This record gives sequence, C-alpha cells and structure tokens, in this order.
Amino acid sequence: MAVYEDLRGKRVLVTGSSSGIGQAAAVAFARQGCFVGVHYFQTRSGGEETLRQVKAVSDGCLLCADMRDEKQVERLVRDFVSAAGGLDILINNAGTMLARESIEEMTLEFYEDVFATNCRSVFLATRFALQHLKQSSGCIVNVGSVAGHHGGGGGSGIYAAAKSAVHMMTIAMAREFAPYGIRVNTVVPGLIETRFHERFSTPERRQKVAQETPLGRNGTAEDVAKVMLFLASREADFITGEYIAVNGGLYMRA
Repeated sequence: MAVYEDLRGKRVLVTGSSSGIGQAAAVAFARQGCFVGVHYFQTRSGGEETLRQVKAVSDGCLLCADMRDEKQVERLVRDFVSAAGGLDILINNAGTMLARESIEEMTLEFYEDVFATNCRSVFLATRFALQHLKQSSGCIVNVGSVAGHHGGGGGSGIYAAAKSAVHMMTIAMAREFAPYGIRVNTVVPGLIETRFHERFSTPERRQKVAQETPLGRNGTAEDVAKVMLFLASREADFITGEYIAVNGGLYMRA
C-alpha cells in the first residue's frame, strides 16, 4: 500500500468501521500514522477488533452511535474531536441494505429505514463534522455503490436509490464546501468480498459476478481503502465532487 506522508498525524473518523470496508479503511489510515476514530453501532466486538489493529500501528478511539439518530451522531463527532483534538478527514462509510425486499411488498417503515441508514447517516455526520473540517480545510470521502448506477440486483432497488442519493449529495456538498477548502468525493464499490455480501449474496452469485468482471475477480475491502487514502491525500488536492468506481470493470460508463 502506498505511503502518503501528508496523511501522517491526520485525525480520521471512519463510520461503520467494525467490519468490511470500514475496518479496512480504519486500519489503512492508521498505517499512515493517523489517529483513527473507530465507530460501531451493534457489533462492539468488531469495533474492538478494529481498534486493536489500529493501535498496533498508531492510535485511535472507540465510539458507538446509531447513525440514524441526530443526538447520537452529534455526540459521536463531539467525542471524537475531544479525543483527537480536531477532525481532518471524515469517512462516511456507515450503511447497509438491511434486507432484500421488493418494492411491491416493501413497507413504508422499511423504505424509510433504508434511507435513514444510508443517507441520513451521511447528512448528520457531515453536518456535525463541518465546523471542524472548516478549521482544518479537511476532506470527506463518502461510500456509494455500483447499485446506485444500475439499480441493484433483486430486492435491492431502494438500497440502490439511497446510494444514488449519496452520489448526488457528494456533488452538492463538494459545491457548497469548496469555498472552505473542503473536498468531497465518493468511492463506488462493486462486489466486495466482505460480510455484507456474505449476508446478502449467495456464493453462486458472487462466483458469477467474479466471472463476469473484466479483471476476473471480486474486490477486497483493501482495494477500496487504497482509493480512500488517495482521495484523502494531497495527491488528490484538485479532485472534488467526483466518484471513483472500484469494481474491476464490472460497470463502466462513458
């Protein structure tokens, strides 16, 4: 993994970092010498494992919050800033599909929970982090999904719509925050071999996607984390409002 000297000493908050892409991101930033805020909601053991890996190479703190809840997110950001002394980089990774549900059979409660988990979480974390990012001329990396481009597989249509909204929020935030020197970008993963797809995709489907992917495999959480490091570094200091697909060529666009 590349070394970005300008990231050393940065204060990084990674939401949803008890497993998968978030865990890989937290560890990757720690290896760059960052102070990392490890966030979990329900899986404390996963958060503790991520923090253990972070502290093996750098320093950090463990934080718990329901990212759908305004007061909990406000406390999350406040506690991180108190522990770290500020905030330079926000990684908005928290989010999930919840379940595969057809739109025809979906309840309003499920629909709203999907958007709260994947969109409200990004909005709240960003809103409370913004005053601190203004002070540091920091940056934000959101996590979208290839589903936000093509509508998703069976039963993931509303999740796809929520991730598409994250893509558009990235552009809106990039425009609004640019005068403060804050860059905002999105990584757009394809099928990444994490607990997410172990839960929501069958082994047969994962194998089929790998075979259909031009680069011949599914992605890893580390593949996504490497792009996050680049987007947060000075190497990307003229990139904002952009999304970078990490999918092995599975979905390409002009």
